[in-house]
Amino acid sequence: MTENTNSGCSQRDSAEHEGYAKASRSFNRIWKERDSAQSKLLEAILYKDNLNRAYKRVKANKGAAGIDGMTIEEALPYLKEHQQELINRILRGKYTPLKMQKV
Repeated sequence: MTENTNSGCSQRDSAEHEGYAKASRSFNRIWKERDSAQSKLLEAILYKDNLNRAYKRVKANKGAAGIDGMTIEEALPYLKEHQQELINRILRGKYTPLKMQKV
């Protein structure tokens, strides 16, 4: 039996690198699937009928102003004017409430 006395232990390093490469590929695949699932979930949440239902529920419950200070009465005209812009920013992960935005 021969023993590898090389301090670099290339056989072990090679095996560890191979295992790491497999784990890295698996992680990348899982990450891409997560992004795909998240995108589909956001699209479902931001679907026009869901947004309309959410608005009507907040209005019916006389919901309080949000973090941006906007009342439900002020929200409808704003949402009508900026709906697509807001949806796009949410989908891109770039949305922040008005009061939270840096001017």
